[in-house]
Amino acid sequence: MTSPSVLEKSMNQQKINWYPGHMLKAKKDLAGQLKRVDVVLEIRDARIPISSINKDFEEILRHKKRILIFNKTALADHLVTREWEESYRKKDIPFLFIDAMSKSHMQKILPLSRKIMQQKWTSFRRRGIRPPTLKMLICGIPNVGKSSLINRLSGRKATETGPTPGVTKHQDWIKLGNDVELLDTPGILWPKIEDYDTGLRLGLTGAIKDSIVGTSQLSIYLIKILKQKLPVNLQTFYQLTSEDLNLFPEDILHKIAENRGCLKRGGALDESRVENLILRDFRQGKLGRLSFDYPNAANEL
Repeated sequence: MTSPSVLEKSMNQQKINWYPGHMLKAKKDLAGQLKRVDVVLEIRDARIPISSINKDFEEILRHKKRILIFNKTALADHLVTREWEESYRKKDIPFLFIDAMSKSHMQKILPLSRKIMQQKWTSFRRRGIRPPTLKMLICGIPNVGKSSLINRLSGRKATETGPTPGVTKHQDWIKLGNDVELLDTPGILWPKIEDYDTGLRLGLTGAIKDSIVGTSQLSIYLIKILKQKLPVNLQTFYQLTSEDLNLFPEDILHKIAENRGCLKRGGALDESRVENLILRDFRQGKLGRLSFDYPNAANEL
């Protein structure tokens, strides 16, 4: 077993931030639209319910009717997700755990939104006023599946989707039926990510571009977590030995590269290729269901 590299020793000393100018503009635009909106759908990643909290939203949305929607549950540890559901049942805020790709629990979104508006609409009817079109706004950090969710709700390809953050660049109103309109907004992070592990989790789940964090750091961090949480999956999928699992993460990465033929001309390891390979496998769910945040560590909405 070799000793940890300088990279592994210095990982916790580095800062991870990604806040391009379009995000600042998007935040201002979002705030400017709130008066026109009845209900806000704030999308978070079910694997990182804490790390995907944008505290700027807590300030901007504090007076709006809001539903917290935790997407990508098919990629999260189902036992941890159950713990999160129990935790949120104790909070005074509507929430749903869904998966837009498999359409799991998506049918609950519009009925819950209408239920939230029921008191106001009843007041309108008593005064002889027909309730107006339900106007909703969808927001969240990048790559939590907002566009996939919109396409499922609308029953068509109403907006572009992609595996990398930053696909949605501007706001768009999208009709979900005769009496519902939804405002799509770009993914927004916050200016400073103070906690390094939070930055890595955002990077792993695709909220931050790989080029910002670096595939080397992300893949080493991922292997470290897989060793702890899903060692059998890691060993089986990459045809590792039990002895291989005792190696440092960077050495395991080299073993995976050898087993998968990630070699350059002359036989040297192609580190970039194997790093992207393991990140892609994880993001496609091939390495198993994995959660990074746990309810007993939560102290936020």
